[in-house]
Amino acid sequence: MADATWFTNDRFGMFIHWGIYSNPAGIWQGKKITHEYSEWLQSSETIPRKEYQKLAGIFNPEGFDADEWIREAANAGMKYFLITSKHHDGFCLWPSKFSTYNVVDATPFQRDILGELAAACLKHGVKIGFYYSHWMDWDGSGGDVCMGDRFLAAEKRNPEYVRPTQAEFQGYWNNKCLPQVRELIELYDPWFFWFDSWNKDINEYVTPKHQDELIDLVHGMSDKCLVNSRINFEAPSEKCDFLSMMDNSFPETGFAKPWETSGTLNHSWGYHSLDFSWNSTEQLLKYLIGNASLGGNYQLNVGPMGTGEFQPAAIKRLREIGCWMAVNGESIYGTQANPIGKVPWGRVTMRSLPDGNTRLYLHLWNVTPGTALLVPGLKNTPISATVMESGQAALVEGGKEGIWVTAPIELKGIVLPVIALELRGNLN
Repeated sequence: MADATWFTNDRFGMFIHWGIYSNPAGIWQGKKITHEYSEWLQSSETIPRKEYQKLAGIFNPEGFDADEWIREAANAGMKYFLITSKHHDGFCLWPSKFSTYNVVDATPFQRDILGELAAACLKHGVKIGFYYSHWMDWDGSGGDVCMGDRFLAAEKRNPEYVRPTQAEFQGYWNNKCLPQVRELIELYDPWFFWFDSWNKDINEYVTPKHQDELIDLVHGMSDKCLVNSRINFEAPSEKCDFLSMMDNSFPETGFAKPWETSGTLNHSWGYHSLDFSWNSTEQLLKYLIGNASLGGNYQLNVGPMGTGEFQPAAIKRLREIGCWMAVNGESIYGTQANPIGKVPWGRVTMRSLPDGNTRLYLHLWNVTPGTALLVPGLKNTPISATVMESGQAALVEGGKEGIWVTAPIELKGIVLPVIALELRGNLN
């Protein structure tokens, strides 16, 4: 296993779903597609392969600026960046030697998107990682199809999409999947791979032997590169470096192994022009804080438009998150799960200090300014309590039930305020 210390310290990253499906943007032949996620266009509409692949011929995102993307991520307080190098449709965002169905050979854009992003990440001090669809590949090269049409009446099914034989899948595995993962490591030196599965269908193809082969390849080529558990969500190998929850799934407890939730800004992962279900900035921050309080990470997805640009609503939320993180990032980065658990007034993260004392970060979600908050079960002597955004001191005193902190009346003007509570001694 690789060392995941950087991952747990960084806590917050950007996820990108982008490809040739971003131009149709959830609409096909004038109608909203039947799947909730725009990147499932080929599957949900059972589009013939040659017809779908024509989308590569019009993929020319002249508004794409790798430096601008990574600058937005860094300004939002994100420490790492993850992009769909190859999604289920099989299209690659780099000039792969193992498939001409890629951004350089098959599109008028003819630029190495991953190469430009890797350079921008290096410039801005952001770690890069790749989503790679290792199980499904709809381009006919032998990956599983798992298409929506298997649930359709027989006369409506597309005969192109038949699940591969074991021999066909092994051919895909040997001649495309493994070589492309090797290629991505050699070309771009990623910090992690995010493989994807979500149901038992994967067990027919990605066996424990396949899992170990892929993980051993990654770890053998890179000492730093991590592998996630959705390589087989149902039965992940113990060799996986971190756990990935289901989409937009936020657990009630933490885990012994490093873990993360990947979530969306609105609903669809890829850009969907009819998706207006935007989460508020406050809700997105609560997802980040909630996971951090349990020792977990949060990867927030952006679905860029077919032009290569972020939607204004996405930029607004990223910048608002960045403003909050600029003031309160200390309460997220490098913190630990707290031993207190969830509290009715918010969430708590924790840091052990070099002098042997402890700092708790009280994230106030449901608080009337001027009221006293109980941090239950603590016997440590309180040293101080300070509002991180304003520097204002808060009244703090010990009691039989724990420690009481009075939220200053002036907090009414602060969004999701954080009080840093310093205690004598260690809580661990």
